[in-house]
Amino acid sequence: MKKRYGFTLIELLVVISVIAVLLAILLPALGKVRKQAKRVVCSSQLRQQTLALVYYTENYEGKVMGVGGPGRPYWFHLIAPFLGDKQYETDPQAAFEGVMQVIICPSVTERADGQSLQRGTANRSWAFWWGGVGESYAEGSYTINSWLQPTGYYQVELSDPAHDYYYQNLADARPDVPLFGDGMWVDAWPRSDDPPPSNSFDGDGGSVASMHRFCIARHGRAINMSYVDTHVAVVDLEELWQQYWHRGYEAVYDVEVPD
Repeated sequence: MKKRYGFTLIELLVVISVIAVLLAILLPALGKVRKQAKRVVCSSQLRQQTLALVYYTENYEGKVMGVGGPGRPYWFHLIAPFLGDKQYETDPQAAFEGVMQVIICPSVTERADGQSLQRGTANRSWAFWWGGVGESYAEGSYTINSWLQPTGYYQVELSDPAHDYYYQNLADARPDVPLFGDGMWVDAWPRSDDPPPSNSFDGDGGSVASMHRFCIARHGRAINMSYVDTHVAVVDLEELWQQYWHRGYEAVYDVEVPD
């Protein structure tokens, strides 16, 4: 009998079918692994910038920098030297590929287009260039809890009831007070009576200084968040209302966040 070499068409089709089935099984798993890896990198970045802010406060009598206004540097400008980048404050775009990449979550795949004040989304960075701070605009994807910022552009008068919500020094805050988190704008003042956004992808645009700025579906239905004691945790969107944001904050447990 003549010896046969190679495969028949049926055999090739069977092999291709098996490979297709394996790919169908493995690709979703690989996608999940990639997303998990990005969340881990995000967590590491949050801790780095949290430590940089702590080092900043140690040089300024324990105080967190005030809220930046027109022509004034903000938290990302001011922590840059503590991360090893002295150029960033004057020209963020020139230093874009440097260490300050830590303020952009790896799950953010779209860049801001450079408008002076541009809100971000779950997938897009924000842009900040208010009053021309430095020679170019800054980009990022994390939000600071501004109840830790009692001074600056939005300084609150003693007669304002909200004055008592602020922490005057970082050491005054409980260890479980949020410091930074995934967000769609540079700062936020979350309150327990903030309603959930109608769209958890973009936080409804963030026109109000509220929980909306943190409530974005960046890591599934969750965000990464760092705390005053420098630890980082994954927080489900509904759990944002259960965090201790400011003095006297009362947690809310019945919030439902839409997709």
